[in-house]
Amino acid sequence: MSWIKRNLYFLIGGLVAVGLMVVGGFYMFAAIAKEGEITEEITKQYGELDNLNKQNPHPGSDKIDNIKAAKEQQQTVRDFINKARASFRRPTPIPDSPKVVNADFAAQLRNTVAELHHAADQASVVLPRDYFFTFEAQKRVMNFDPASLNKLAVQLGEIKVICNILFNAKVNALDSLRREAVSADDKNDADYLPAKTTATPLAELTPYEVSFRCFSSELALVLAGFAASPNGLIIKTLNVEPAVANQDPNQQINPGGYILTGPPAYNPQGFGSTPQPNPLAPAPVAAASIPGGKNSTVFLNERQLRVIMTVEIVKLKDSK
Repeated sequence: MSWIKRNLYFLIGGLVAVGLMVVGGFYMFAAIAKEGEITEEITKQYGELDNLNKQNPHPGSDKIDNIKAAKEQQQTVRDFINKARASFRRPTPIPDSPKVVNADFAAQLRNTVAELHHAADQASVVLPRDYFFTFEAQKRVMNFDPASLNKLAVQLGEIKVICNILFNAKVNALDSLRREAVSADDKNDADYLPAKTTATPLAELTPYEVSFRCFSSELALVLAGFAASPNGLIIKTLNVEPAVANQDPNQQINPGGYILTGPPAYNPQGFGSTPQPNPLAPAPVAAASIPGGKNSTVFLNERQLRVIMTVEIVKLKDSK
């Protein structure tokens, strides 16, 4: 005890030193563990950096900033999309209103059908009898499906755009149109396609099928009309075959462009049925003589074509 009294300050200092050493050791071991974690993280980051350096394309360096280049390319794509919108305008719905009501659509449907029949008459395009341009189901009802009125208005506008291209090309006949069924009234009819509108991050693609008869010159005008349209019309499939193959088996077309009605008849004088002019048959082709030759050679003897075309209307979504 006397030693403790004589060395009290030394003893207290020693105890404080031992306590500090214990605390220091604890912090040292904690720091060592933390250092191990940091070393492991650094190793992981170096591994990721090595992996990025081996990528193709390289993510960039102090001389090449690929992140900046990617942002510039992204902006270029956005600018191109905005510029392309001029060629992918949505056809105007009929009627064009935020919320279509029953009375407005009924009136506009009949007016539009009448306009299309008049345009077909002006262009000498033959239509099926009392054709209602795929809206035969809506022709027979007084009250339309309220949930589909806006969709029907959009389809009516799109069909008018397609028909105007055909009429401007003066095709011989429009046999049929088919569209996507969007209403509860659209049931099990030849007016509808099994295909549905496809949605992508940039646009909606709505399918239509068109069947018509024409000659090659009118077909070229139809294709040019679709290509020049500002409404984003894309021809997906095109099936062309001779129209004669689809004629009534009791109708025969002679080389002069006439239909012989009924099977050929026979009489003692050797005459058949009386030929009647066929407005859809090719006109007689005059034979062109080769100078100095005794015989004539026909340079062109074109047959009418039946065309079945699948079209998609691309409707860009609003930019965000």
